[in-house]
Amino acid sequence: MTAAGILAVLGPTATGKTALSLEVATRLDGEIISADSRQAYRGLEIGTAAPTPEQMGTIPHHGVGFLRPGDRYSAGAFGRLARSWIAEILERGRVPVVCGGTGFFFGSLTEPIFREPPLDSDRRARLDEWMRAQATEDLARWSGRLDSGLALAGRRQSPDRQRAARTLELALLTGWPLSWWHANAPPEAAPVAATVFVLELEPEEHRRRIRERTGRLLERGWPMEVERLLAAGYDNRSPALSSIGYSTVAALVRGEISRDAALQDIVRDTWQYARRQRTWFRHQLPVDTRSLDATLPTDELAGLVVGGWKAVSEREWR
Repeated sequence: MTAAGILAVLGPTATGKTALSLEVATRLDGEIISADSRQAYRGLEIGTAAPTPEQMGTIPHHGVGFLRPGDRYSAGAFGRLARSWIAEILERGRVPVVCGGTGFFFGSLTEPIFREPPLDSDRRARLDEWMRAQATEDLARWSGRLDSGLALAGRRQSPDRQRAARTLELALLTGWPLSWWHANAPPEAAPVAATVFVLELEPEEHRRRIRERTGRLLERGWPMEVERLLAAGYDNRSPALSSIGYSTVAALVRGEISRDAALQDIVRDTWQYARRQRTWFRHQLPVDTRSLDATLPTDELAGLVVGGWKAVSEREWR
């Protein structure tokens, strides 16, 4: 690990993280680790605004497009994978640049979650098969019944299928709810030191960017991407397709809603998600996190990040 730890470029959706992380990694001879819970899935490149093949050909990326849409991905899994990626990048003498907007994923590095208990593989497989047949709302309702602590914490949030499934899995297979494991079990690894930069926008500009990007993704072929996923047998109960916008685009593909209605619904849902991200980043990041004005040009932002990174590295090596 370098004296300054890892470098992290974080921020809510549609704030320009991808472009900035690419420029920063280029200037620092770095490799990018995606802390995005949805860009990890193959076949969801358009709707998740994942880095393009050309971008990934320029800078090595980790954690992008390596899972099937039916696979589950958690903060714990990300933390374990990311620590191994970080070690490999450092062995090559390069800088790990963590980029993303999934706060819990980044938090699994700086504040590692509990060590996962052993789970019976046969019971786990049977439970997983049952959960795949349930609606997201039903999984969320059952998880709230089995873990009241998490139910209170997430009362004002829309149901998260993967989190609900994880809650049910631990409660039913270990006898203790997820909130108990968070509070009582030892962490699975030591914290990773990080120099953190977070992109910020005023609400009005942030909503404008979300609307602009959503229109661009629909034009780029998001409906065709969803058509391919549906044809392959995936639906809204697949972990990946619970991502924001995918069920709406599926309704558009089936002719159930108009393009304008789909655009409006996706913008609304994305903004609601962005608000939750903004709150998390405001309260959960390290106290020495550096805020960046996302309206500045990428070159200027990259200069601020690289300068800040080098200043921290030089200060901590003294």
